[in-house]
Amino acid sequence: MRLNTPMAALLTRLLASVPWAARQGRQDPRLRAVHDCLRACKPALLARTPLAHTRFVVMDTETTGFHAYAGDEIVSIALIELQGLEPTGRVYNTLVNPRRDIPAHSTRIHHITNADVAAAPVIEEVLCDVIPFIGESILIGHHVQFDIRFLNKTLYQLCRGRLRHPYLDTMMLYTAVSGRLGHYRLEDVARFCRVTIHGRHTAYGDAMATAAVFQTLATRLSRAEQPVSRLIKCQSAVGLFRQP
Repeated sequence: MRLNTPMAALLTRLLASVPWAARQGRQDPRLRAVHDCLRACKPALLARTPLAHTRFVVMDTETTGFHAYAGDEIVSIALIELQGLEPTGRVYNTLVNPRRDIPAHSTRIHHITNADVAAAPVIEEVLCDVIPFIGESILIGHHVQFDIRFLNKTLYQLCRGRLRHPYLDTMMLYTAVSGRLGHYRLEDVARFCRVTIHGRHTAYGDAMATAAVFQTLATRLSRAEQPVSRLIKCQSAVGLFRQP
């Protein structure tokens, strides 16, 4: 029997507003694993861990544009694992099919074309690899809130989840070290740290450079035996810091 009441109509509209993937998230084993992985994160415990014993994941994305909640999508993502401040050799790097055209002005920056991503996995598939890779870690990135914002948008659509991991922004750490307030590009900070960038505006190239920059800045701000919370406090003291 079909109910044609105002309440039934309201419930129908509310259900329709929830993405199908989010409604199925608890049934799909891979999405359930993503959801459980996100819930397993213990931010306070991660922040108390000494720098030398902390697992970090350096992250960078390339996108169709700057607006995560106005139609832009990820077209490439790279992750690099550090244990303490040392690379472990474990990396993740993939193109992503955004299921929309990549604007010419974006292609001019990262050189990724529609043809490049035509056969690439979509973001839902990619996140089923990315979130387990991130696991229990502190996230690192240059303007990392930008990357987290794009991931959180899709995670919410998929399983009503979000990254709750502590994160460190190399631009903010640079400001804490140098005392220079402003909006600094990765190449500006890399120059300060005497790091050469190979493959600027590629997710992997930028992630590699960010990892090297982080190593330099972290050693200027903290000692190996001190908790990661010291770096988080240095970052927060700079200000201009918002939750993505």
